[in-house]
Amino acid sequence: MTMKKILSGIFFLLMGYIGLAQNCYVGTTMDFALYLQNTCGIVYKEDGLPKNPYQSVKDHGGNIIRLRQDLPPYSNSYVINEPPVDYRSPSRVKENMQAAHDAGLKTLFTFSYQSFALDANEMLNPYVAPLAWQPIASDLNKLADSVHDYTYHALADLISEGLVPEIVSIGNETNWRILEPNVAEGNLPTYSPQRVVTLLNAGTSAVREINLDYNKNIKIALHIADASDLTWWMNTHVPLGLDFDIMGLSHYHAWHSLGNFDSWTEVVDWVQSNYQKDFMMLETAQLFSSGYSDNHVNVLGTDNIPPGYPNPPTTETQKNYLKDLTLEILEAGGLGTITWGGEWVGSDCYIYPDQYGPGSSWENKAFWDFNNNLPIHHP
Repeated sequence: MTMKKILSGIFFLLMGYIGLAQNCYVGTTMDFALYLQNTCGIVYKEDGLPKNPYQSVKDHGGNIIRLRQDLPPYSNSYVINEPPVDYRSPSRVKENMQAAHDAGLKTLFTFSYQSFALDANEMLNPYVAPLAWQPIASDLNKLADSVHDYTYHALADLISEGLVPEIVSIGNETNWRILEPNVAEGNLPTYSPQRVVTLLNAGTSAVREINLDYNKNIKIALHIADASDLTWWMNTHVPLGLDFDIMGLSHYHAWHSLGNFDSWTEVVDWVQSNYQKDFMMLETAQLFSSGYSDNHVNVLGTDNIPPGYPNPPTTETQKNYLKDLTLEILEAGGLGTITWGGEWVGSDCYIYPDQYGPGSSWENKAFWDFNNNLPIHHP
C-alpha cells in the first residue's frame, strides 16, 4: 500500500501563515541528503521520478534547511573499512549549502564543535572536546580562542564562495557542559556556568565580527534540549553576559516535557517577555510508521506520539503533529520549526560511525517513504 507522504501538508504554514512572524522559518535538516545520494546510491523521488530533495523541500513550502559542521576526524574504528563519514566536513557542508542556495532555500548552520574521533567505549564523558582540542581542553583561554578562530574562519570561507547562512547556531543541545577533557564525568571540575558562557560567547563574538567585517546580518541562535530545562538554563547563563538573538530548543515528546509550562505559547511568551529573545524550534520529529526499511535499530518509538494523534502512527500522525506544533509557535510570535532527520531515509551505508552499524534509526520519521519516494496527493 502506497504511503501518502504529503510534504506540502507539513510545510503548509508558509502558504497561509507567513504573516504571523516577521521572519517565518519552516524546514528540515539536510545533512545526509547529498551524502546518501553520492556515497550510498540513494535516489530521492517524487511521484516515482527522481528529483532533487532540496527542490522537493522548496516546492512544498519549506524555506530553510539546517546543516551542521563537525571537526575531523570523520571516522573511527567502527567504520575502518568504510568510506569516511564526512558529510559534516567543510567541503561537504559547502556542497549542501550550494544545493540549498540553488533551490532558493535559506540555511541554518550549526557549529557543533564535536567529532567522530572516539568509539563509544572511549568517550569517558558525553561532553568531550574534539580530538584536536583535547590538549587545551583544560585551558579555558586557549580553548575559547580556538572556538572563536575556528568559527570565524569557517564562516569567512563560506562567505568567500557566496554562501551566507541566515542563522548560525553556536553549539548543539548545550544544556550542560561543553568541550571538556576526556576524563570520567565524576573527575571533572564542578560545573561552571561561566565557563560555558565564555565558550559560547567565543563563537557568538566570531559571528558578530563576521557581520561587521563582511556587512552581513547573520542571526545567532543558541540551542538546548528540553523545555523543562529552559528557565534554569536561561536564568543561570544569560545574566553572565551570554550574547545571542534566538533561543533554540529541541523537543521530542518521548524524551522531553514542557516542564512548568502548559503550552508552547507560554514558552515563547516567557522567552520574549523575560529576555527579549526570539524563539525557534530547532529539532523535532514525529513518526509516520512504526516499521523499518533497513536493518538498523530505530529510536524514538510510539511513545513519541501525544494523546489525540493516530497511534499506531500513520502519515496523518506526522503531518498533523508537525502542523499543530509549528502553528502554535508561529501564532505565539516564535520564528518557526525545523524538523530533524526529514531526509534520513534507510540505507546500507554508515551515517553515524557507531556500534549499531549502517542504516537509519530515523527512516520512519523521514519525509520520504520507505521507497525514498514522495508521492504527491492529487485532489
